[in-house]
Amino acid sequence: MTQVPDPATRPAPDDSGPGSRRALWYGLAAGVIVAAGFSARMANEAPRPAAAVSDAAGGAMPAAAHSLTAVEQFAMVSPDNAPQALQQSGLSPDQQATILAGIKRREYRLVRMPIYDEAGTGGVVTVRSGGIAQTVPLGAQPRVVLLPIRISGEVDIAPVVDPGPAGVAPGAITVLGPTPLPVIHRDEMLVLNVIVQ
Repeated sequence: MTQVPDPATRPAPDDSGPGSRRALWYGLAAGVIVAAGFSARMANEAPRPAAAVSDAAGGAMPAAAHSLTAVEQFAMVSPDNAPQALQQSGLSPDQQATILAGIKRREYRLVRMPIYDEAGTGGVVTVRSGGIAQTVPLGAQPRVVLLPIRISGEVDIAPVVDPGPAGVAPGAITVLGPTPLPVIHRDEMLVLNVIVQ
């Protein structure tokens, strides 16, 4: 004979089951959404004006600019072809000599970065890498900029003058093809972490 347990003596349902944790997960999800909204709001706030400082090439770069970042891959110029590429670059003889000496010491890798105007709004930017600054007018046709890349591989791009509310919209031709870069506004600087291919 089997004995049926009395309903009053059955164990109560476990309060730690999946239904009770649902409220905890909803609370965590709400917290993440609020934090993400706060971060987006802070990122969209206008940066405060920054004083400009003069770089090594005499161009003005924002002293405390708001930085945007991106990671891009560019093609490397072989060390054997570096002297010929630098002669066609428009860099001064002193800058060319500095870069060639750095390549011989293996401090630099020379990278070819074609840069263009992505939005058709024009503009002029300063591109700085490895202690060398170059002023580049943006246009519809890509302009090749040779970059001496140190181990860190950072390239700074900043507008030369206030680009207005539209900002400067550069694009670059990477190993993956034409790539729009983030729009740069007044007192902003785009920092590219360059991967050399």
